[in-house]
Amino acid sequence: MQEFLFQEKTISPFSISAKVKCRKYSIFLERKIVDFAADIPFAKIPKKMKEHYNIEVPISSCQKITKKHAKNTSEKPIIKVSNKKEACIIAETDGVMVPTVEVNNESKDKRKTRKSQWKEVKLNLAKKAGSIDKFYGATIMSKEKSGDSLEMCVKRVGLGEKTHIHFLSDGALWIAEQVEIKFGTQAKHLIDFYHLSDYLSAASEVCSSDKKEWLKIQQKKAKENKIKEIIEELEKNLENDNDNKVKKCLRYIKNRIEKFDYKTAIEKKLPIGSGEIESANRSIVQRRLKIPGAWWKKETVESMLALICMIENGNWEEYWKREYERIKAA
Repeated sequence: MQEFLFQEKTISPFSISAKVKCRKYSIFLERKIVDFAADIPFAKIPKKMKEHYNIEVPISSCQKITKKHAKNTSEKPIIKVSNKKEACIIAETDGVMVPTVEVNNESKDKRKTRKSQWKEVKLNLAKKAGSIDKFYGATIMSKEKSGDSLEMCVKRVGLGEKTHIHFLSDGALWIAEQVEIKFGTQAKHLIDFYHLSDYLSAASEVCSSDKKEWLKIQQKKAKENKIKEIIEELEKNLENDNDNKVKKCLRYIKNRIEKFDYKTAIEKKLPIGSGEIESANRSIVQRRLKIPGAWWKKETVESMLALICMIENGNWEEYWKREYERIKAA
């Protein structure tokens, strides 16, 4: 490669034609690194790069490049709101704990000020009823930010004034609060049938010697909207409730008494279980962020969530097109 000295600077004709700076990574190479980083730990990326592209890349560069683009997707998200307004949208929200760490950057020995703790990631999902295509949004920040994320997911599907939102969750009070704030009466909140079944299963140990049959009967009642009968059955067994299993089940039901309309959902062929969001928690959040030995800074978790959701929402190509255009215009 020929190089020329011009005004005390070395000029490389190849670098100029290829638009690659010395000791810098091309946007094409950065794309490959970020693609791997969205799926596997940073420490495994150098081996993959060597295997597939015969390029040696240090772990530190993989981290730096990925965090840069992850932050970019978080601060400048690609948002497409559907112009088509759907009659019914299914939405779900669930939380999962991930390991985080806080470090005092002013301390000389950061190990002494390192604070590790588990924080909840709030994952949202929305899709058109009867469709397999989903939109995701996730945050480790406040419940209000999760509410904003949920609203945007629903808008991406096609939220209209007459759209019915069939919403499913485990019944966490902060989730119910955000659904009420964002959608009001437009959303019908249904408690995940399997969460209710878990409470009933625990109570069955007190209520009957034949636990499986008792649980089966209560589940049938729930699907027929006979919640009052379930409450009466539980209340009959409070005297023998030494471990408070019946009491906990009663409290769970009574605090969400208007959110068990399974009969209507079944008649309309809508889901009564939130299995999709729980599966998404495993495939989107836990698969990448909840790995052995990994502790994340809170801001890094937020950025990585934005990156992963951007990919899951089908905006990968558009993001890199935007990056190519930005570099071309620079």
